[in-house]
Amino acid sequence: MLYWLPRVCLFLLVGAVVGLGVLPATSDDIAHTLIVVILGLGLFSLTLHVFPPERY
Repeated sequence: MLYWLPRVCLFLLVGAVVGLGVLPATSDDIAHTLIVVILGLGLFSLTLHVFPPERY
């Protein structure tokens, strides 16, 4: 469960930012933000896969 906790928190944060209108409400800005978040999660998952916390 702890493995998924950062991802869940990040999705909740993005949902709150988009939902509360902190970002400009244009679809391009929202799409760019979501792309950056998805790429960040992918890099985070890759880092955990390559360097598992149990080994180092």
